[in-house]
Amino acid sequence: MTRIQPYSKPPILQPKDPGTALNFAGGWSLTNRFRLFAALGAYALQSQWGHAGDHVDYGFEFYKEEDGRIQVETHTLYFEKKITEAVDAKGEFVYDGISGATPTGLPPKPGSQEVPLAPMHETRYAGNLAFDCRWGRHLLSPQIAYSTESDYQSIGISLNDAIDFNSKNTTLRLGVAHNFDQVLDFFHADPNIPRTWQDKDSTEGIVGISQLLDPKTVLTADFTYGRESGYLNDPYRQVLFRGWLAFGPNFYIGGPEARPTERTKEVFQTTLTHFFDRVNGSAELTYRFYHDSYDIFAQTAGLTWYQKLGDHFILEPAFRFYEQSAAYFYFPEGVAGFSALTPDPARPTYYSADYRLSHMITSTYGLQAVVIIKDWLHLNVGYSRYAMYGRDDITSASAYPKANIGTVGFQIWF
Repeated sequence: MTRIQPYSKPPILQPKDPGTALNFAGGWSLTNRFRLFAALGAYALQSQWGHAGDHVDYGFEFYKEEDGRIQVETHTLYFEKKITEAVDAKGEFVYDGISGATPTGLPPKPGSQEVPLAPMHETRYAGNLAFDCRWGRHLLSPQIAYSTESDYQSIGISLNDAIDFNSKNTTLRLGVAHNFDQVLDFFHADPNIPRTWQDKDSTEGIVGISQLLDPKTVLTADFTYGRESGYLNDPYRQVLFRGWLAFGPNFYIGGPEARPTERTKEVFQTTLTHFFDRVNGSAELTYRFYHDSYDIFAQTAGLTWYQKLGDHFILEPAFRFYEQSAAYFYFPEGVAGFSALTPDPARPTYYSADYRLSHMITSTYGLQAVVIIKDWLHLNVGYSRYAMYGRDDITSASAYPKANIGTVGFQIWF
């Protein structure tokens, strides 16, 4: 069930952990409600109590950070429809309503422990359409997507191919995706300087394999390589420039961050799913390794248990742990001694104070329940707790969010 869902500017919601930001043919929602592995590793589950065929899914997700930070309401409508014996159509529409306050990137003011926040309000409309085309042992999946908001526009295309071998016990997956994006750049303090649209392009390729080890165990492994270029700054983040001598050593001034105009990344992910007859449940264990040209190294480990209780109830407890190192151009206390407004050959080429580029860890744990009301009607409700913690002993602890996430939805087959 791969699909493009390009998400706007570098997320101001739950940060998109680089180790989980696998943007190939799909974005990661706040609770990974549509996991990339779902259509592959869930094979063992599906063979026991899964469903296939034409269906419509609706989901609502409410994400709320503590202390008056960001809150997001997301509505998602998804459908699958068989057109012919060889072609299925898939489509999705997403609406996000975002409000609250987000860190500016500046450190706490003298005498305060809280990082400065900036209020914001945004809406996003996004959609995608894909086709699964069966041709011999191949399953070709072209896809197109569009996303729009006031300061970000995105068009994405992708082509995936799943090739069956070994009596369909082995599947080789190949694919490529490209996004053509435009970003409205930094908001200038001088109203006479207008904001302008900047280009941003990203390309990702994936090669992976899914192997049925036995009738109840599936192993997958994927390698993704990606490259972004163009305007990669977050237009809402600032960097503190300390001690600009023209105004005295204690003068502070904030200016726009400056990230490299190119970023490459490598991601390796492996997932093992096994169904246990004795307890009528399935375990999904995932590990992901990430590295990019920002010099960020990250690791993610996750465990989800799918427990069927009777004929009408499934419980899904889940836990995920993530850790990353800091970007080489991360300056949490600002860049000292340089002007934010005029060129200075001694100033670093790249700098950012975005806490999402710091050395940090995150944890997510939660529980989802699925109620099978009828064979053709399923309801689901879930709750997750998300927390981020800094590990550099420099960035203010108030920069890192903690959030509660609630989900509810239904699936109808016809």
